[in-house]
Amino acid sequence: MKNKLTLTFCTFLFTCFISLFFSNKAIAQENGIYELSNNNFSKSAINKKTDEGRTQFNKLAYNLHPTVYIENGLEKQTYGEGLPIKLTFEDTKSLNLLNSENVKYNQVQLITIKINSTNDLNNTLDLSNVPGLNKLIYIYLKCNFKCTAELIKGFIKVNPQIRVFYTSKKPS
Repeated sequence: MKNKLTLTFCTFLFTCFISLFFSNKAIAQENGIYELSNNNFSKSAINKKTDEGRTQFNKLAYNLHPTVYIENGLEKQTYGEGLPIKLTFEDTKSLNLLNSENVKYNQVQLITIKINSTNDLNNTLDLSNVPGLNKLIYIYLKCNFKCTAELIKGFIKVNPQIRVFYTSKKPS
C-alpha cells in the first residue's frame, strides 16, 4: 500500500514538473519583443488581452498584407495587391527612401527595419516629420545581434503616437 502511494505521488510530481517545463518553453517563444514608450523601455506584456494596439501590431507584423521589400535603396520585391500596408527594409542604407514623398506609401501602417550590426545604429533615424506616412502606427526593429536599449534609444526618433517595437536576436 505504501509503495503504491509513493509511486502515485512520484508520478504526480513528475507530471507537474514536465507540464511546467513545457509551458515555460511555449511562453518563452513570445518573450523578447520590447517596446519603446515615452523614452523609457519596458518589456511588452504579450498576454494582455486589453492591449488592442499590441493585438493590431501582431496582426500587421505576422500576417500577410501588401508589403514592399527594400534593399540597397531599391524595391527588391512587392507582395500582395494594392497599396502596401507594410514596408520592410532589409538594410539601414535604404532608409533615405523615407525622406522622399512617395504616394505609393500613403497607406503604410508598419515599417520593419532589419539591423545587422552596431554600425547600422550609428546614424539617427528621425521619423518625427516624414511626409507621406500619415497612417504609420508601428515601427519594428529587428536587431540581428545582441543590442541594448541605449543603442535603440539613440537610433530612432518618432512622434509620440507611433509605437516602436524591437527584438534582439543572435542569428543561428
